Amino acid sequence: HTRPRTRRTQDMRLALVVALVALLCAPTPIVAPPPSTPSPSTPSPAPTTPSPSPTPVNCVWSAYTCGTCSESCDTGTQTCTRTKTTEESNGGSCSGTNTKTQDCETQACAPPACSGVSSPTGYLKITTKLTMKATATGSDTDAAFKAKVKTAIAVGGDTCENDVTIDAFAKSSNSAVVDATVRYPVNATAASKEAAIHKAVALMTKAMYMPNWVLPEQAHDDSNTGTATPDLDSTATQVTCPAAKSYDQAAALVTAKDYAGARAALNHIALCNYNTGSSALGTSSNMADVCNLLGFSNRKLSNPDVKLSELYYKRALQIKPKHVNANGYLGELYVQTNKPALAREVLDDLKVMCPPPAGCDSLTYLRDAMAAAKMEEGAHVRKLTWDDRCFDLACSPLNLEKGDKIEFKYSVNHDVVEVADKSAFDTCASGTTVSSTSQGTAGFVLDLNDVGTEYYICSQGNHCSSGQKIEVKVHERTHAAPPSSGESAPCYSASCEPSAPAPEKAPAPAPEK
Repeated sequence: HTRPRTRRTQDMRLALVVALVALLCAPTPIVAPPPSTPSPSTPSPAPTTPSPSPTPVNCVWSAYTCGTCSESCDTGTQTCTRTKTTEESNGGSCSGTNTKTQDCETQACAPPACSGVSSPTGYLKITTKLTMKATATGSDTDAAFKAKVKTAIAVGGDTCENDVTIDAFAKSSNSAVVDATVRYPVNATAASKEAAIHKAVALMTKAMYMPNWVLPEQAHDDSNTGTATPDLDSTATQVTCPAAKSYDQAAALVTAKDYAGARAALNHIALCNYNTGSSALGTSSNMADVCNLLGFSNRKLSNPDVKLSELYYKRALQIKPKHVNANGYLGELYVQTNKPALAREVLDDLKVMCPPPAGCDSLTYLRDAMAAAKMEEGAHVRKLTWDDRCFDLACSPLNLEKGDKIEFKYSVNHDVVEVADKSAFDTCASGTTVSSTSQGTAGFVLDLNDVGTEYYICSQGNHCSSGQKIEVKVHERTHAAPPSSGESAPCYSASCEPSAPAPEKAPAPAPEK
């Protein structure tokens, strides 16, 4: 007997379910991940080398191209210009400017033509003695050298060679001496006498105080000397002394801008002083004023005589080196004749004479003139001999402007020490050495960059207690430059139109006290 088929089927199904449940409930085995295959390694980036900085390039200038000489003979000036052929770049520098003014020499001047004075009734005679080194003659024969001197005197005396006589010539191992007479023809007219006096005074001033102006170039030397004496024979020259006008009357003509009249009056004053030897141009401070106004009048003529103007300004400064007006006007002359280096030299002299904060009109006017002509002032460096000449506070105080400099020059026996304040200055307290004993020979330059008062002493030995110390007062720059172009800019050129404003702002150049 067999079981029914359905029962067996059910059992099989049950066993299958049990097996399936067991399979589902069994723990899942942890399968380790397959080992990873390393990826190809990426090389590290190579260190980068910084790009080299651009090489600084300095500017390159072309050669100068110079204009014509201001004088057709003798020494004049010329303006030279140049351009940049390579601009500075990459932090490079560029020194120099695109223009310069330099002396130029053409040919030796020929003496003027002989005077056109008709029917001369006499001559204003000047006798002169010129003493030179024996080497002045060079390889010339005596005759050849005398001929050169004769020509030079005629040129310097503004007369023809026929009116110059070489009276004597002597030569020794030490010197060569020339005696000469120059005669200026005159007649009954005032114009002829005025012209003769004008030329005679210029000749005597040159011969006595700047003899190189009346000597051939080969004889030029600072040791040369000269004398000059006028012969005022009134019956022959009809020139009498004293002068027709006083100094005050001549100054009034300057104020009235009658420069030709002022020059004539001043020439007569100078001639009479030369004639008497009283208050001659080497002894009286008033004659420094006469020379100053002679320079001024010659410069302000409608046809300026800038050479004579320079002669008289220089003569005024020989007599009185600190003549403020003469310094200022000489500086303006150098602006007018386009000589910036010489104008700056005069400017520095005026800054010493007219320290801040007061300054002076002459300094202001010269600064205005330079600004109008686009001439840079440049840094002002006050040179100071820092030694026992500064004892007893002889060098203190010093008034300067912000941006100026002081150059201390001294020996190994000195130094420069900055102290903190007035109390330290008075008591010679210790401070900070800004320049040692070894730096003075080359020169220590102190920049004044801040407004205020600075105190410096010498710490060596008893120098400070002996007064070798200096109080430096630094002021703000007080000069405001006028426009360098435009209608309001004053004109300082010799070629200005007559309507242009006059350079001098003062009503008249006052005499020095």
